[in-house]
Amino acid sequence: CCSFPGGGDRCQFSPRAGGAGRSQGLLASRSWVSQGEQTATPSSGCPSPGLGNRQKSDAALGTLDFSLLYDQENNALHCTITKAKGLKPMDHNGLADPYVKLHLLPGASKANKLRTKTLRNTLNPTWNETLTYYGITDEDMIRKTLRISVCDEDKFRHNEFIGETRVPLKKLKANHTKTFSICLEKQLPVDKTEDKSLEERGRILISLKYSSQKQGLLVGIVRCAHLAAMDANGYSDPYVKTYLRPDVDKKSKHKTAVKKKTLNPEFNEEFCYEIKHGDLAKKSLEVTVWDYDIGKSNDFIGGVVLGINAKGERLKHWFDCLKNKDKRIERWWSMSKRPGVYLSSGHLLSFAFFCGSHSERRLDSLFEDTEVNGKARRGCTLHLA
Repeated sequence: CCSFPGGGDRCQFSPRAGGAGRSQGLLASRSWVSQGEQTATPSSGCPSPGLGNRQKSDAALGTLDFSLLYDQENNALHCTITKAKGLKPMDHNGLADPYVKLHLLPGASKANKLRTKTLRNTLNPTWNETLTYYGITDEDMIRKTLRISVCDEDKFRHNEFIGETRVPLKKLKANHTKTFSICLEKQLPVDKTEDKSLEERGRILISLKYSSQKQGLLVGIVRCAHLAAMDANGYSDPYVKTYLRPDVDKKSKHKTAVKKKTLNPEFNEEFCYEIKHGDLAKKSLEVTVWDYDIGKSNDFIGGVVLGINAKGERLKHWFDCLKNKDKRIERWWSMSKRPGVYLSSGHLLSFAFFCGSHSERRLDSLFEDTEVNGKARRGCTLHLA
């Protein structure tokens, strides 16, 4: 592995210019305001006093102004929460302490929850705050819905729900800001019968670059988003491991630092594999994410395989890197329980049966040194009943 300033084989690197959005955490950016093209502002129109009881009730919850922008190039969804008016009083003083929280449906969880700051003692709050989801794909824009809820914060009791609205992301046009001014509605049920085949273990942003100067492959682990929660507190302590397979000399393992109590870690670490450019056509990069635990085995979260044994876009990412020397190519990848394990035969073996209930330590114990045709190989032995 190449050496870096300060020693060791791990280094911090800055994302390329123009990709600043990728270097920020999954957080609320209070200074970002879109200057993009504004579409006509749709409005549901608040019910008038002469309408039915349900419409009157919804009107009494208040209105919310916000805008959405899908940044297709950077795989980011920017949600700017502007202001609310006429919110329903929730406290004894006739006011409220409102904040806004966002979820992506299906799959509402802590991993994709964002929220604004809380504003005290007001029924007409102005936030002007932007919350950003990273790792959003065109597929997400077709099948996911953004749920926007307004709640009242209570220091001594559970926070109280005021009202919500939902926006199917397919209504948005890429790279165009769309503004909304809507009446809040009562809480709507969340579909608990989601298609489990769509379940993800999280997403990871990986950069690949073949450096002519260093004569090696630079693998950048930029960040993860929406990771599965593995700990009782609803979070994980994630880190990432990479291997370049086949790994005859057993020297290809690299590992990032551990990020504590987060489902959206930012790593910005880069590893170097010294290898001839022509040899990469025979290799596969295995990237796995783990939850670090003290006193017991670490838990597998998910993974992805890029390279000669991959298919579709994952194979294309690899060959785009090989075709474009000295150019860093970043891509977001969904992780699953089935990233694959590289065997000495050169094939990928699905190990969903394994990762669901086994640990990192036991996974490593599957591998052993074997000799195939007189050459040392690292493979594994499986006994199937």
